[in-house]
Amino acid sequence: MDPVLNGDGWPGLQSVIERTSVSPRPRVSSGWGFLRKKRESFPTGIYILVYHSVVDPDHRTLWEQGYRKGEVTVMQLRGQLEFMLTHMTPLALSELPAVWASGGPDRPLFAVTFDDGFTNNLTHAHPVIRSLGLKPTVFVCSEFARGREYFFRVLASMLVQQGHAVRLAANLRSLASEVGWPDDGEELLGRMKDFYVADGVEAATDRTYRECLGDPALLDLHLNRDGVEHLWRAGWEIGNHTAGHRLLAYQSASQVACAIEDNARYWQQEGIELIDFLAYPIGRSRDVGPAVADWMARSPGIHGMFANGGINFSLRRKEWLRFSLGRHMDPASCERVVRDQIQRTCLAWDRIGEQ
Repeated sequence: MDPVLNGDGWPGLQSVIERTSVSPRPRVSSGWGFLRKKRESFPTGIYILVYHSVVDPDHRTLWEQGYRKGEVTVMQLRGQLEFMLTHMTPLALSELPAVWASGGPDRPLFAVTFDDGFTNNLTHAHPVIRSLGLKPTVFVCSEFARGREYFFRVLASMLVQQGHAVRLAANLRSLASEVGWPDDGEELLGRMKDFYVADGVEAATDRTYRECLGDPALLDLHLNRDGVEHLWRAGWEIGNHTAGHRLLAYQSASQVACAIEDNARYWQQEGIELIDFLAYPIGRSRDVGPAVADWMARSPGIHGMFANGGINFSLRRKEWLRFSLGRHMDPASCERVVRDQIQRTCLAWDRIGEQ
């Protein structure tokens, strides 16, 4: 499914960045001359890191053994954040809109975010964050915190690891036979990234997990309400990641509104304050659509975040960009990733300007 661009071209920048690769000797356009500064400096802008699971590789829980997509180790997290602190000034996510309102950043700034509210954000990430004096944001889902739902990609990965790919594929075929779900585990996980049936994929995966492996509540996968409050009281900011982590591009206007507003309402009722940021689930350009654009237009105080690359060189309220440093830890590798993200963003801006 290709991204559906709206009348204002949203999410055009994220979409172009996703299709932009960087050559070994990338071209620097005349419009981005600041990249010619000395090698040690990064251009003025806002750099937002996105994390998910943070693990101790010597003491993995059951679900951490089965799901390694997007993870970093405790040492990698520390190394990456120490690298960022060496080169940039940290700010809390909620402080960033005021930076643009005051004329924009005057130096490289960075913020740290975590998506999905995994339990290891508290057990493994928080000690690192606390020791470095940072104030990150964790984007949470009320249905995860209440133990009503679980991130289906984690459950699917565990089913594959435990030898139940054929059963999962059979249940998915009964949902959408035209997709051609393969029995091979790795191929099946890849297909689940590219094909989605609203609500159905989550339900089929949850049902298969319960049939084959039991109650997913025993995994202790997501932070519950008290865990989220613990982070909040420790200085973390809490952001909206929708109630049940459905892909919003496949939701109707009313479903989009419920997903966002029900989540906000739950946390408000629990006495936990959300900042004015929404992280779109999964966070690719293809994962939003006109219904999301309409909701954002009716909610001018809310900022929307993607999670698939790019640096913020201007304020785009509905299109804040985030990137990952992967599993790199040494400064040279981290620098290469950041500079690649800079180049991709600049090239994307050039291509948008040429259209």
